[in-house]
Amino acid sequence: FGGSRSGKTFLPTRATCARAIKAPKSRHAILRFRFNAVKNSIVMDTFPKVMSLCFPGVEYEINKTDWFATLPNKSEIWFGGLDDKERTEKILGLEFATLYFNECSQIPFASITLAMTRLAQKTEGLRLKAYYDFNPPSKKHWTYRRFVEKKDPDSGQPDKNPDNYRLYLINPSDNRENLDPEYLSMLDSLPERARNRFLLGRFTDDTDGALWTD
Repeated sequence: FGGSRSGKTFLPTRATCARAIKAPKSRHAILRFRFNAVKNSIVMDTFPKVMSLCFPGVEYEINKTDWFATLPNKSEIWFGGLDDKERTEKILGLEFATLYFNECSQIPFASITLAMTRLAQKTEGLRLKAYYDFNPPSKKHWTYRRFVEKKDPDSGQPDKNPDNYRLYLINPSDNRENLDPEYLSMLDSLPERARNRFLLGRFTDDTDGALWTD
């Protein structure tokens, strides 16, 4: 998690691709709340950049009917949105070795829970793994409960397997060599609440519009 343009989408996309390349005939999914968002942000932008910069020479084909990429070793990387019932059912009819939830602060926790039931493909050489990235929202959000407090977001009880989760902060300053200095200056000049979220990667204490603090 962290601020805007920090590289937090690039890194899990790279990790997902690396896992697909490592394990022949494995299946992986990059998911977002809305399909148009994952198509525009990942399929048309981040995914080809990752393949070109990190895995040059690895060719792939994209099926634009069901929206998945096939690698030379027969591994597949599926791209999907969790807001479309028909598309979601098609994706969740499969099993995956990797799930990556892009901008997961926009995804309801119930949708995350449903998708996680498909993290089930037994693949030689890979542990089952899920990646998440997000700009930090309010501390009331499920991401704060899950990753910071290590609590079940539904019940509020301590998580049964807290060591299964790790949280890593990455901010625009960590990616400054790839950013225009004017962009960092603009983030620094934002109002305090937006600056904390998009520059410093901090969770907010209260919900916008709340009459009282906690």
